[in-house]
Amino acid sequence: MPSMDSMIYTGKSVEKNLTLVFDAGDDVLAGLKQAIKQHNIRECTAVEADGLLEEAVIQYFVHNRFTSTELKNGRIVSCSGRFMNLQDGIYGDLHVGFMLGMQMWDGTLVKAKATQGFSLTLKFAQPVGASTPTTGMGSVQN
Repeated sequence: MPSMDSMIYTGKSVEKNLTLVFDAGDDVLAGLKQAIKQHNIRECTAVEADGLLEEAVIQYFVHNRFTSTELKNGRIVSCSGRFMNLQDGIYGDLHVGFMLGMQMWDGTLVKAKATQGFSLTLKFAQPVGASTPTTGMGSVQN
């Protein structure tokens, strides 16, 4: 394998937010990946989620067992995640905290269907001079 010298990025970029607003029954993770491709985002972090998920599957550890749980009509109270758009696809994961009644659930989101108006905000750096499409399911803000 040939050696590759490391490089420091010295270009100018602007930090932007992309807010995705979903309709009832939309697949959240598929919509997220579509928006990253559509807006040509190389790397982003999930910073905020607002609304209910119609149904969701999360994975987490209980002691030494890896477990999946299906949740219905849960409100996301916290989220964090990082996504990268590489040559062979989009990679990343979204960690969420759900509130169901008085019980808190947290784990990695594996599958999710949104309710009407569910929103997810992504933060990313865009090089100065690059344009972002204004059509589609999200709105980009400075």
